[in-house]
Amino acid sequence: MNTLTKSTPLGTLGLPAGDHWVKFHVEGDLISFELAKSIPQPNMPSKAATGFVQKWGASSRKIEDESDSWLSHINGKHLR
Repeated sequence: MNTLTKSTPLGTLGLPAGDHWVKFHVEGDLISFELAKSIPQPNMPSKAATGFVQKWGASSRKIEDESDSWLSHINGKHLR
């Protein structure tokens, strides 16, 4: 098992991109770990831009209606 301290950044584990199952044992300030399983990240083809943001970005307008609680929620969350 590999050993590091609690204050050591996780980046020092040297894990490649992907999903990993890591078994940790913590005792005081020392952490022992063992890589149980590593699943590499699949190569996904990049998606082509759809132009949605260019077409609709900044086109919204704020509508005030104090009697509509859902509209107030949407305004507060998305339209600042």
